Amino acid sequence: MSRASLCRQDLRAIAAIGAPLILTNLCSIGVAVADTLMAATLGATQLAAVAIGSGVWIALYLLGLGTIMALGPTVAQHYGAGRHDEIGRDTVQGIWLALLVAAPIVIAMRCVSPVLERIGVDAVVIVLAQGYLDALSFGVVGAYCYHALKQMSEGVGRTVPMMVIMAVILPVNVALNYIFMFGHFGAAPLGAVGCGLGNGIAFWIMFALLALYTRGSRHYRSFRLGEAPAAPDWPTLARLLVLGVPIGISLFLQSGLFTTVALLMGAIGTVAVAAHQVVLNYSGLVFMVPLGLGMALTVCVGQAAGRGDWVAARRIGYTGVALCGLLALGFGSVTWLWAGEIARVYADDAAVALLATTLFRIAAFLQVGDGVQVAVAFALRGLKDTRMPLLINALNYWCIGFGLAWLLGMVGGLGAHGIWLGLTTALCTAGVFLLARFRWLTRRLAAAESEPA
Repeated sequence: MSRASLCRQDLRAIAAIGAPLILTNLCSIGVAVADTLMAATLGATQLAAVAIGSGVWIALYLLGLGTIMALGPTVAQHYGAGRHDEIGRDTVQGIWLALLVAAPIVIAMRCVSPVLERIGVDAVVIVLAQGYLDALSFGVVGAYCYHALKQMSEGVGRTVPMMVIMAVILPVNVALNYIFMFGHFGAAPLGAVGCGLGNGIAFWIMFALLALYTRGSRHYRSFRLGEAPAAPDWPTLARLLVLGVPIGISLFLQSGLFTTVALLMGAIGTVAVAAHQVVLNYSGLVFMVPLGLGMALTVCVGQAAGRGDWVAARRIGYTGVALCGLLALGFGSVTWLWAGEIARVYADDAAVALLATTLFRIAAFLQVGDGVQVAVAFALRGLKDTRMPLLINALNYWCIGFGLAWLLGMVGGLGAHGIWLGLTTALCTAGVFLLARFRWLTRRLAAAESEPA
């Protein structure tokens, strides 16, 4: 088969696995958008509580989720090698890993008030934000157990079930939040706290739906999930932790950078904060496409690695990175050309729209760098390479990204523009460094494969 035919085959596989993941990610964003809109109708205090509470939750959630994401490439390599029994055993251990990770996350969520007091957040907002997190903590175990099963299903290339579940849960989640926030059908109006409670219940429903499907579907029978040892296996858990903790820390560092940048914007002024939120919201929306395809890359590269076909793993990785890069370039071009029109859709205030327009033109380059870096990062996870990417991300996000954002925006006087220049530079250099890592690693693995036994 020619190289062009192989690349077309790779593109079809990436698209088949990635398209449902894109829609799944968009449904997740839909819940967050609905939460913001409903909280806004309750007033600035409730909206601030949801914003602060959800910001804390996302940072902690990603820290735990990244650790559980070790299961995805592990299952993908088992599946590629035909080790189906190992998939069942590791999935059961993934559930134990979810429980292990959930415990410190729940404790941290319930102890946020002193930190918010130290920062100087309004006392009423602190009470509501802590109530939001307390209510949401009820669903943390359900969320992480769902993601353990999700990682298993993604690892074998079955992503449609999660898309269907998220399409079902989106209206259910919004309805629950509406009931508890505004007090309908006999429920007390809880405001921001009700938002956390609705989300927590939705996490358990998601887990129940995926668990029922996994148990009943013929596609998972060969994994013998019900026959796998139910007790925790500490060597397996240690192996998953070694692989997953660097992913979790990487995600935490990235989310922490964006949280810190939002605080810097707050020091500049309300117009800067509003414009920053507009540009960040739109950039996050278009990011769902390369993110979904990048998640598919972990599966495709991991399965090729499991077969021991390092040449194919390298080719699939490059094909996926090129696809994500081209799509991100297209999104960036649209952002650059129609920056003003996009800004006016989001913002009625003339000052906010004007600043957002100029920030969108910087964000156009960020979108390209972000699309490339996320694709390479997920391709490296398919090869179970997580520790070196962690070091690269730490350098990019906090030395280059935060350093430039502070120097250009706060010291150099460029304000919001300087901060976004720092963010954009960090994500572009992340793409370059991670791609260099992927090139070096896959060349070494492919060379080892070609050597005579």
